[in-house]
Amino acid sequence: MKSLVKFLYESSSNINGFVILKPEFLKYQELFEDMLKNNNWNIIQHKKFKMPLETAKELYKMHKDKDFYSDLCKYMSSDECICYSLSKDVQDPIKNMDKLKETVRNKWGKSEMKNAMHSSDSLENVERESKLIFNS
Repeated sequence: MKSLVKFLYESSSNINGFVILKPEFLKYQELFEDMLKNNNWNIIQHKKFKMPLETAKELYKMHKDKDFYSDLCKYMSSDECICYSLSKDVQDPIKNMDKLKETVRNKWGKSEMKNAMHSSDSLENVERESKLIFNS
């Protein structure tokens, strides 16, 4: 029997956004969700959890050879975060989310790594990252 999360993901083919409210920033959850809704993003599903280190390594595997990779993975698995699968009827959802990400990071970010939120950088990564988080 499929879990409800798997069913929702598979039946929501219109998912075109994936974001993570990073550790240390959960105090902004309500404000963050309001920002999503005010920018016409629909929250398909969300999940609050402490990301395992192995999941963080898989999430950021494209940065494996970069100096910050290990620290980023440790940070993302250091405390709870909230992951969101989203949808929005827009021509370029990645570019649209980048504008919101810039606003969030400018408002709440503390550093390059502790920048409040992660968002997928391509539709392929939206699918990969959503599956990684919501199908585990």
